[in-house]
Amino acid sequence: MGQLRKAATVVINDVRHEIAGDEAFMMLADYLRYSCGLVGTKIVCAEGDCGACTVLRASVKGLGSEDYEVINSCIVMMAQLDGCSIITVEGLAPRGQFSPVQEAVARCHGSQCGYCTPGFVMAITACVQRSGPGLDAQSVKNYLTGNLCRCTGYAPLVEAALQVNREKQEILKTSLETRRVLKAVSKVSLVIDTEKGRFFAPATLAEAAAIKRRYPEARLISAATDLGVEMNKGKAVPNCFLSLHLIPELYRVRVTQGQVSCGARVTLAQLRRACETALPEWARNLNIFASPQIKNMATLVGNIANGSPIGDSLPFLLVSEASVIVLRGRSTREIELSALYRGYRQLSLKPDEIITTVKFKRLEARDHLRLYKVSQRRDLDIATVNAAFAFRFKATGASARVIAEARIAYGGVGPLAIRCQAAEAYLRGQSLSSEVCAKAQELIQCAIAPLSDLRGSAAYRRVLVAQLFERYCSELDGSSEFQPGAIRAASGEDSHGERCL
Repeated sequence: MGQLRKAATVVINDVRHEIAGDEAFMMLADYLRYSCGLVGTKIVCAEGDCGACTVLRASVKGLGSEDYEVINSCIVMMAQLDGCSIITVEGLAPRGQFSPVQEAVARCHGSQCGYCTPGFVMAITACVQRSGPGLDAQSVKNYLTGNLCRCTGYAPLVEAALQVNREKQEILKTSLETRRVLKAVSKVSLVIDTEKGRFFAPATLAEAAAIKRRYPEARLISAATDLGVEMNKGKAVPNCFLSLHLIPELYRVRVTQGQVSCGARVTLAQLRRACETALPEWARNLNIFASPQIKNMATLVGNIANGSPIGDSLPFLLVSEASVIVLRGRSTREIELSALYRGYRQLSLKPDEIITTVKFKRLEARDHLRLYKVSQRRDLDIATVNAAFAFRFKATGASARVIAEARIAYGGVGPLAIRCQAAEAYLRGQSLSSEVCAKAQELIQCAIAPLSDLRGSAAYRRVLVAQLFERYCSELDGSSEFQPGAIRAASGEDSHGERCL
């Protein structure tokens, strides 16, 4: 490595902070309270669920990233924020006067106990900034999905957002001087070495590969939203980190006629915006993937590398025939997603390999893509079962109901998210009917091996698997023979779908 920095540079409310030593491993929320005396930002759940710790962040990396967006400050280490500008609730009123959002929340009685209020203020500020003049109540609610309140209720807060004086609301932007400073430091690699641990942030992919080869035990950090929770809960965590946040090419997302590719630092929010036109069903699914605070930090690569069988992206990526590009030293290789996992949360990667890119097919409208997620609540929850289906039919005439291609994937049905290849093979060339889909249902039930846990029993998961497939078939056809229960009735199975032929 060439020139090095030994401290992370973070700008907080227009004040530059050089973060070194053990402070580099502090969560932002803790640093704000205990090192800066900025106690407006509250810590409640320490898991990124409640939103009380919400702040605004802007980065000089990524597309359009100089705009401020909400993040959870309780699950992000200070070293990860190197090259970023942060605004806290105190920064909205630097001269002691309420911002228009703060005025509206007070006027509409949007606060009682006060713990959640600063987070709501920050979320509403981002909502007002990033929305056009047609802001409506549903849009406000969407922005507030990452903020929980148990005393005031949401009605006054939604009303406050709609009553903000938009003419007085200043559009928050990073200053030219802040931008200049952050751009300059972001071109130089960062190494922080303390008794508590090491933190590497190389400025190039070549440097990242060299570090990973020398320190194969280094925990790769893309967004680390899971890692932040583990650290807060006192679970065993590594003491060597390799962050990819300074590598510019990893922020690129590219949409072509037949494919989407995105780097390891592309956030879910950025990906959703890029796919709104190209893959509207995927963009819709990303809306309920997580809260805005999480989507503005979390990455698709992180969701893949986490390896959870209920990862929200995995069924879609499986039916889209996704693959990952991994770097090792100076060489790269491509691994199909279906071959990436060799067991529960076990990846077929060598210790010194780095996932740099994810690629997946851009499915066409004739592929009839549908994505489903069943969870105990709609927003910000872990799936019990999730599913992706994509059927393509032969084009015209008598063949219009003949299935040319079928892709079926489920998560939450075993140690891995899976493609149901036997069912897919059976459906190819078949004419869509309740009898055909009932046979496919039997093959699907044979392919899964669900377990029981807090989110649902194995029997319940089998019912969900059957019902989601029924729902998809009924949406494809719309006729009475595909109404709920018709497929199971045609197959003679009970609701558990446990007969395997």
